Amino acid sequence: MTRLLSCCLNAACMGLMDAGLPMRSLFCGVKCALDNDGNITLDPNVRQEKESRAVLTFAIESLERKVLMMSSRGLYSATELQQCIAATQLASKKLFQFYRDFITRRYSKS
Repeated sequence: MTRLLSCCLNAACMGLMDAGLPMRSLFCGVKCALDNDGNITLDPNVRQEKESRAVLTFAIESLERKVLMMSSRGLYSATELQQCIAATQLASKKLFQFYRDFITRRYSKS
């Protein structure tokens, strides 16, 4: 389940948006992996996950980019955790733009 968690979070948010449910803010799931040198890989593939020292998945909300939840496996320092949070918060901007583009296309009058 951990491998698909970020995908499931994104699908859940898009489903709620499409259904028209009122939400205080949107949310998205972003996964990152830490290799042995401490390098961060966003949206790692299966090989990158297996070779990583840690894999972290975050749910980020859209208004203030706060972390709503986190799931992780492996070992990482507090500094590495903060770096992963910053990287996933930055990556969440692209996902929220994708959401906006999707809704615009879905409900445009063309």
